[in-house]
Amino acid sequence: MRCSILIFLLTSPFTILSGIASAESPSPAKGHEAFIEGLREGTEPGAKKTSSTRTLSPVVSRFKGWFIDVTERAKAGKVGEVEVVDGISLASKALASSGWQFVETEKGYLVRAAGGKYEGWVIARDDSAKTRPEGPNLTVTPALRLARKTTDNCHWKLILTDRGLVLEALSGKYKGWFWDFGGG
Repeated sequence: MRCSILIFLLTSPFTILSGIASAESPSPAKGHEAFIEGLREGTEPGAKKTSSTRTLSPVVSRFKGWFIDVTERAKAGKVGEVEVVDGISLASKALASSGWQFVETEKGYLVRAAGGKYEGWVIARDDSAKTRPEGPNLTVTPALRLARKTTDNCHWKLILTDRGLVLEALSGKYKGWFWDFGGG
């Protein structure tokens, strides 16, 4: 079976892959609804609800217990007219830049940086990223970016599964693909 995965390369000392796999939506775990309800902690203009700051970590790779972060060496660029940085990474300990908020909107959830140099920026997908083979049964595309402002490629569906939180892309070229972690 051939699988397609959208990934980003991490620019930490230990480069790993993280991405979005194309497949059917995983089944929510028991407690999914309570988890989603628990994210509805605050309000702000333009959002239905916002969560408090949380850290995100891979749960099934060799980097279990590390934190999704934005490296200080992030590379600046643009996707269309939107300023972006390519530097989503993993940190072995939680830093100010390791905090994230889930912002519930009419179009889905945004994953927004809650601290550090890129506070307020959101995780987006770059539809123009180049795809490459990664072995006989896997295709990868380094396409996750941090965007200064919200675009159509920033919205996610959150699914709490038995193996952890899965984010499903809700728009763009990778609609229906899943943010997943590999590397191990």
